[in-house]
Amino acid sequence: MQSALDQFHISIGRVRDLIALHNSVKAQATGALDVSDMLRAALVLAVSALDYYVHEVVTLGMLEIHRGNRSEPIPSANTTQSAFSRFQVSLGGARQDRLTAIDIASWLEAEIQQTQGYTFFQQSYTVSDLIPTISSSILGRLNSTSWLESEIRERLGYQSFQQADKIADAIRYISDKKLWDEVAIQMTKSPKDIKQQLNSIVDRRNKIAHEADIDPTFNIGSRWNIDEVLVGDAVDFIEMLVESIHQVL
Repeated sequence: MQSALDQFHISIGRVRDLIALHNSVKAQATGALDVSDMLRAALVLAVSALDYYVHEVVTLGMLEIHRGNRSEPIPSANTTQSAFSRFQVSLGGARQDRLTAIDIASWLEAEIQQTQGYTFFQQSYTVSDLIPTISSSILGRLNSTSWLESEIRERLGYQSFQQADKIADAIRYISDKKLWDEVAIQMTKSPKDIKQQLNSIVDRRNKIAHEADIDPTFNIGSRWNIDEVLVGDAVDFIEMLVESIHQVL
C-alpha cells in the first residue's frame, strides 16, 4: 500500500508548488491583480489528494486481504461479518473464477502445462510431488485479481472520502482499528479536534468547488477571504493526517 502514500506525496508536492507560484506572482504584481484563485485551486487539489489516497489505500488493502497478504478486519460488535466480507461484487465480474472452479481439473492441467512444459505430464509423480506445483498454480490464480480491482474501483469511484466519517467508513474495509482514536495518538490531538479541523477544511473546499466561494452576505462578486497562511496550514494538516493514517494501517 506504500504506492498510495507515494502518490499522495507527489500530489501534495504539486499543491505546494502552486502555493509557491502564487506567492511569487503576488510579490511581483500590483494590488490590482487578484491571484487568490491560485490558492483556492491549491486547497481543492489538497483535499483531492486526500480523497485519492483513501480510495487507493483501501483498494490496495482489499486486494491484499483477498490474496491472503493482510488480515481481514474483525467484525464489529453488532455484525457477524466485516465490512470487507459485506462488500458486494457483480456475478459478471466473478464469472471467470466461477468457471475455473467448475472445471478445476482442466484449468490445472492447462496451467501446469504452460508453466512446466508438456513433458511434465510424461512422468509419474506422487501426490506430495505435485502439491508444490498445484499450490503455485492456485496461488498465481488468486493473485490475478484484475477483475476484483476493477469492481472495487468502480464501486468506490462513486463515493468521496473527504469528511471524517466517510474516511472512517472506507478504512473499515481494511482495518478494524478505531481510526480517529489511533490517528489522535499519532498527531497528539484529540479525535474531536482532528475531525473538526478536517471537516472545516472540506467545507471550505466545497464552497470553492460548488459555490464559487461566493460570500452571499456582501455585494455581487464578493468571495470569502483566503490567504497563503490559511491554505498552507490546511495543506500541512492534510499531509500530517495522511501520514498518520498510513502509520495506523
